[in-house]
Amino acid sequence: MHHRHAHWLRQGLAVAFALASLADTAAAQILRKTITYTRFFGGVDNVKQALFTYDAGNGTTAFSNHVAITTTPGADGVLFAPDGDLIVGGQGPNVFKVVIATGAFTSATAGGVESFHVMLDLTGTTVWTSSLPGLLAEIPLDPFGNGVAHRILGDNTVVTHLAFANGQVFYTSSAPSGLGDFGTIDLTTFRTTRIFANVQWAHGMTVDCYTGHIMAYANSQLAQIDPGSHSIVSLLDVAPLNLQLDQGTSDGLGHLFIASNTGHMLFVDITNTQTVGNPDFVDAPFLDTFIDDIAPDCGLGSPPTTAHTQGFWKNHPRNWLLDGMTLGCTFYTKAQCLALFKTPVRGDASVNLAHQLMATRLNIANSGWNWPQILPVANRADAMICQFEGALPLRVRSSSPTGAQMVDLAAQLDRYNNGLFAANPRRNR
Repeated sequence: MHHRHAHWLRQGLAVAFALASLADTAAAQILRKTITYTRFFGGVDNVKQALFTYDAGNGTTAFSNHVAITTTPGADGVLFAPDGDLIVGGQGPNVFKVVIATGAFTSATAGGVESFHVMLDLTGTTVWTSSLPGLLAEIPLDPFGNGVAHRILGDNTVVTHLAFANGQVFYTSSAPSGLGDFGTIDLTTFRTTRIFANVQWAHGMTVDCYTGHIMAYANSQLAQIDPGSHSIVSLLDVAPLNLQLDQGTSDGLGHLFIASNTGHMLFVDITNTQTVGNPDFVDAPFLDTFIDDIAPDCGLGSPPTTAHTQGFWKNHPRNWLLDGMTLGCTFYTKAQCLALFKTPVRGDASVNLAHQLMATRLNIANSGWNWPQILPVANRADAMICQFEGALPLRVRSSSPTGAQMVDLAAQLDRYNNGLFAANPRRNR
């Protein structure tokens, strides 16, 4: 068990490990999290899980219950497919799809690309993979099959990792040790536009569901980047911990979990400060030998969750991973969405559809089981709402032809929100 009390300084950033600031607000807070990770060396048991425990009140972290899932012929990047299986970059020409409950896996080729990092596409039907750095390949998931490589143009012609945020796709281009570039990429033309060059923190990255910022990391540095302004919000240097940061995730609750090739996991709590340069707590407990990547815990590629009904989301706004959403062609803030949830249907098919569509969007953001299957229905619902001018409610009679179509779409979304649209396969978190 780790228990930190020390203070240290690096490049003008004071990082306090003392816990006085947490004593009042988190005296009894215990976080338990299943960490799914890969090991880049060692031969056997290279895909594993372990239980991480963080006691914010006492300032301790610990790992327990290490469980081997399988041994693949190489393991690097890892994420959860929407059906609950793991996708593992094979450190070579293959990508693996792993059934967590049994450890059985199937393989697909990466189109001639060496597969290391893996990233789930916004559609949920494709996994992107690349080398360190290299060309991009897209791997189909439904069904799982061989990939296709793409030539990259622009400022960088090879990439390492992708992140989807603020309607853009961001990339890093770096060797495993970092000191690389960061920018945006158009996945239609595969043209890159560099934003930062030769930065130490450019290698792995994740979109933090808590702040909405991109967290990019390599070597001993962690950068927090605003995807809207492309500016660095905050920077943390953990050089005194002697880490080699690789790939990690956030949990959407203010906690970051980043693998270090030294075998440790960098844990950063930003629940209160929301900035990595001034964290509430930092620790780096030992996880396992040769750890490489940690699977996402929120957002794209995170473990599938049980879908919830519109009644649940209406009454649990603190569980939302969205601060607002687009319904039809109009963006609604979280407050406006809550007001819509509280608006009675009273024969208005647009309100009925909006209730179910909002719940579906929240379930998709929460990685609901097999969410790509319901995405086309949600998109059709958006297209129907978009036909009308003005904001919801649209006062569409359920008995009208358009109203009947809205009612039908709402019923399909309602089935998904109640867990009836598709069977939930095996689950092991």
